[in-house]
Amino acid sequence: MVLLDMARCSFERSQALAGGPGDPNSAECWHHQVMPAWLGLLLLVTPVVLAAVFGTRQIRESKQARATVAVPEGWVPAHGVVVDERTWHRRRRTKSGSKAPVRQPVITFQSADGREITFSSRIHAAGMPRPGALVEIYHDPDDPTVACIAPESLPDVIPPLGLAEGFVIGNIWFLALVVIGIFGLVLFDA
Repeated sequence: MVLLDMARCSFERSQALAGGPGDPNSAECWHHQVMPAWLGLLLLVTPVVLAAVFGTRQIRESKQARATVAVPEGWVPAHGVVVDERTWHRRRRTKSGSKAPVRQPVITFQSADGREITFSSRIHAAGMPRPGALVEIYHDPDDPTVACIAPESLPDVIPPLGLAEGFVIGNIWFLALVVIGIFGLVLFDA
């Protein structure tokens, strides 16, 4: 009912401003007297902007969390075993299409100088190797505590979004601007 009153009021207001019958400041147009248009726009636009900001943040965090590591030049290969994992409650799709919890493996390996090194993968994603799994790793020969899982040991991890990330973020903000524009046109009776 309120929306019909607002639509009728907007129609009557536009008719009156165009020189037709009706008073643009009549008591029947109560929503113009209750709240200024800029405040209505602010209240309607705030959730849209927040959704766009948090959507952008989530896409970028997702990309960073799933980014596979390019092996730096000169790093030494080694065999490792996943000894533990950190698990999140959220579930994501794997390359095979199944849903799996997001995991971050902890890996132990023996460096070229014979030391046993344990490190946490910087990648946390669905489809990561489980405890007990044998994995190939690469490590810095000068500092074996700096290591990464070999990309070939991550066959079930979905790669980052790549160019799709920019497309999705662009669409989020485009839709946010369209919604803000529509709210502005409606509230300011343009």
